[in-house]
Amino acid sequence: MMEQFERVNEALDRLEKMLDGMKSENEALGREISELKGIIEDRDLEIMQLQEDAEKLAASSRAEKEELGSRLDGLLGRMCKLTAQEQAAAGEDRQ
Repeated sequence: MMEQFERVNEALDRLEKMLDGMKSENEALGREISELKGIIEDRDLEIMQLQEDAEKLAASSRAEKEELGSRLDGLLGRMCKLTAQEQAAAGEDRQ
């Protein structure tokens, strides 16, 4: 009978050690999960910031393109006007 109690106690001790090991492993995994969640949140914020920066850059580029287009249109208009004036002056000189 005593021998059976000793075996049961030994089995319980082994189970307790296994349980302690599993608890430790579970705690370590919990810490790792928390750390990984933090990393993911940081990356999400970085991605959002990069997207915002890209949108701002694209808007700035569009505005610059429109401004350059306006300037070119203005210059072309002046060139056409000057060309027309030169042609009119040349026509008067021929007469």
